[in-house]
Amino acid sequence: MYNIYITDMVFEQCAPDKPRIDSIIPYAVLHFVLSGEGYINGKKITKDTVFISFENNRMNYYPSESDPWSYIYVRLMGDEIKKAFQDHDFNFGLTVLPFSDTETLLQILSLYQKLSDNNDPSANKIIANTIFLLFKKKDPTALTKSTPAHHVERIAEFIKENYYKKITIEEIGKKFYLNRNYIRTIFVQQMGISPKQYLQKVRMERATFLLLRTDEDISLIAKSVGYDDALLFSKMFKHYYGISPQKYRLRNKS
Repeated sequence: MYNIYITDMVFEQCAPDKPRIDSIIPYAVLHFVLSGEGYINGKKITKDTVFISFENNRMNYYPSESDPWSYIYVRLMGDEIKKAFQDHDFNFGLTVLPFSDTETLLQILSLYQKLSDNNDPSANKIIANTIFLLFKKKDPTALTKSTPAHHVERIAEFIKENYYKKITIEEIGKKFYLNRNYIRTIFVQQMGISPKQYLQKVRMERATFLLLRTDEDISLIAKSVGYDDALLFSKMFKHYYGISPQKYRLRNKS
């Protein structure tokens, strides 16, 4: 049993106009989406999925206006959160997984609500560990058995979930226990571009989404896609699309 405990477990039916959450979240949090859809860090999330964030990550999420999501969110703390994430192969950024065992989840929520009135730390620890039992533990030999295509799929997903951070080939190698030269080779073979180029592609596509769907300043958009320097972002954007972010917005935003 991990030394972790639950601090909150709540069902929420979001309104279409619920304000966007955009902040550093100091605790680990899991959102089990029961119905509807929404967006987390630019990625669309639908029913029967769970998105999981490690502590002290920036999260930007909001419900769809046409079909706002409902979910059960779980907040966790404790000095073995990192170990629990590692054992279950969760990213220290954002993890998105399929999840459809709603009945069991609702039973856990009901049990938590009954026990929370007693304010019993041991009960909160049991509930927290029960949440992790909902996920199958990783096979420690899975990576060595995987094909190059599987490696690339996992690396690409990691990049898509963490594009707004500083990502290096060395970090990817440590994460997936792979040699950096091997990563470059299989990525080019499978995707036709290098990991660095793929990261830029993900960032640029997210930037165009924000340019057209929001009125945020270019400097804020730059930071949200991984560029601390707005001038560098503009330079990279123009090199990628042949037009500045400002002109792209004016030309394409309806």
